[in-house]
Amino acid sequence: MTINFSNIKKDKGQLMVALRDTKGEMVKGVKVPVTKTGTISYTITGIKLGNYTLAVYHDINSDEELNTNMVGLPTEPYGFSNNARGTFGPPSLKDQTFSISGNTTISITLK
Repeated sequence: MTINFSNIKKDKGQLMVALRDTKGEMVKGVKVPVTKTGTISYTITGIKLGNYTLAVYHDINSDEELNTNMVGLPTEPYGFSNNARGTFGPPSLKDQTFSISGNTTISITLK
């Protein structure tokens, strides 16, 4: 599975990627170094065919936490599979679900 992460605005830190099943259980976590702005592609291997969700955030300061402001809103860019967005919190798992049925490429725009 190849993931294209776009809208990367700072060339430092790492992308913290969480591949989960449709129940939200972690399948695989990956740290992708960020060395440029724009778009970064990353391939995850060894994933079984099936339905998954994916969440990512740009850990700009490399503290391995999604930093938030005083009211709990993220201060670091993040995104979800299908570019799903929630209103007051993360989007539903249903909105994030995608299928891996062979060589699969998905795109996520960080905001």
